[in-house]
Amino acid sequence: MNDRSCLSWHIKQWDILWEAKKNNRLPHALLLAGAQGLGKTRFAEELSAAILCEHPDEKGNACGTCHACKLMRARSHPDFVWIEPEQAGQVIKIDQVRNVVNMSNETAMQGGYRVIVFHPAHAMNQYAANALLKTLEEATSNTLFILISEQNLRLPLTIQSRCQKIIFQKPARDIAINWLKSQITDIGEIDLELVLSLAEGAPLQALTLMAKGVLSLRQDIYRGFFELSQGKADPLQLAAQWQEYDIVILFQLLFNMLRDLLRLQLTQQASLINTDFHSKFVNLLQKLSPKNIVQYLDVVQERYANVVNLQNINRQLLLEELLIMWTECYVFG
Repeated sequence: MNDRSCLSWHIKQWDILWEAKKNNRLPHALLLAGAQGLGKTRFAEELSAAILCEHPDEKGNACGTCHACKLMRARSHPDFVWIEPEQAGQVIKIDQVRNVVNMSNETAMQGGYRVIVFHPAHAMNQYAANALLKTLEEATSNTLFILISEQNLRLPLTIQSRCQKIIFQKPARDIAINWLKSQITDIGEIDLELVLSLAEGAPLQALTLMAKGVLSLRQDIYRGFFELSQGKADPLQLAAQWQEYDIVILFQLLFNMLRDLLRLQLTQQASLINTDFHSKFVNLLQKLSPKNIVQYLDVVQERYANVVNLQNINRQLLLEELLIMWTECYVFG
């Protein structure tokens, strides 16, 4: 049983950092790196609470009852700062960084540590990143910067080199499934194995996908691609119908479909993520060559990069382009 406040697959990382804290060897900056949905944000919150707690236990669990813990619960602790884009899809701006730079040079108001979290750190624009770099180079004692990112390659190497990198790996499948079961009151007919596969093994991402109705969304999206391949649907109308869908999840489902198609191209005995669509995928492949799929996948990856890189995207035009290109795979394949 996990007697830490952290998730069971975080224990190794937690113990390393808490031992460093006890021995006054905690670095001034951490980079929490790993795939989306592994609990990095939760880890940062729990570590921050433990560091600021007045009476943490030997293993680093915050007491939950002291004044500092009450302030953390109310998100009003004066020595805890959470920096994120002011609006979803935007960047972290230089003014946000400048504010915490000034704060980091002052003594903590509660007399202990000051913790400053950047989430996601890769959302900083160039000017913000440069301002943070200068602060990391001149870091004061008892100030901890925590950078969270699943795209740490987008962070300047100069910033990465000044952080202790903490890597988060996907937990074993049985651990992930058991954790998901503990989080859901009514599993019903939900296929947890399938949802976890769609989330690429990340438990918290799987939970998010379930909350957004990913299995129903998967049925709609794959049916749309099947009908397009048969000339039974219009790409412009379909793009309009999909306007309200979560664009990131739509891309993730599309990636899973294309990967399954490539696996089937290589060997008909391939292990698929979408096993229940096996026969329909086989039908799709009758007019698709490996070259078709790879070329289409290249375009999808490029467009997805634009989405996650916080670029302004016209959703309607993006969907129309992807769906029209799919139909062309069958017209010219």
